[in-house]
Amino acid sequence: MKKILLLLFVAAMTISCAVTIPMQSNLSDQTMLLAKNKNIKANYNLKSNVVDGPIALTSVTRNGNESSNQGSLEYASETAFKRMWSAYFSSKFNDYADDEMDVLVELVDLRLRKQSGTSIGESMLTGNTKYNVEAIAVVYFSVNYEGKNYENEFEVVASDYNESQSMQSGNNYYTANQTNPTQQKSKLLESCLNKSIIQFENFVSSVILNN
Repeated sequence: MKKILLLLFVAAMTISCAVTIPMQSNLSDQTMLLAKNKNIKANYNLKSNVVDGPIALTSVTRNGNESSNQGSLEYASETAFKRMWSAYFSSKFNDYADDEMDVLVELVDLRLRKQSGTSIGESMLTGNTKYNVEAIAVVYFSVNYEGKNYENEFEVVASDYNESQSMQSGNNYYTANQTNPTQQKSKLLESCLNKSIIQFENFVSSVILNN
């Protein structure tokens, strides 16, 4: 009985330690500007290999050592992906057009990567740590149009730098960040999914042009 209670306590502590990244799922001004209105009906199917919940975060030191912080972050990956792509198809294709195309969009992977721009020695000496945060998405596209099938897979990256400063107040140490790290990750993930839509827009535009 004690072992069961201990396991439940450890599980509860693990869950409580996970940080939830706020979901942002808006099409950017750049996406809306670059994506052209099409007089085509899109019979689209959205699939995701990444579910809502833990999102992979890889940390890379300046000397190239990598570590994976599994379970430390959570994000509604599938929900954000489907909301953004549904909004894109709804706004840029015509549901009443006679011309049609079948589209499959699959989110193969969505993850975060944090790479340090300062060495451990530099951080200890100055108290400053500069690092680059990336959101990386891998998306597969399949389009059937005018009796022909076209497919491709893209990796898109959105990145931004952040800087933190270690400080001391009395006997207490704390870290102050240049930007909110959680909010930064949220914006990067949204930007990454927007970039995947722009990649698809370029891809499908060439398909239409070839026909």
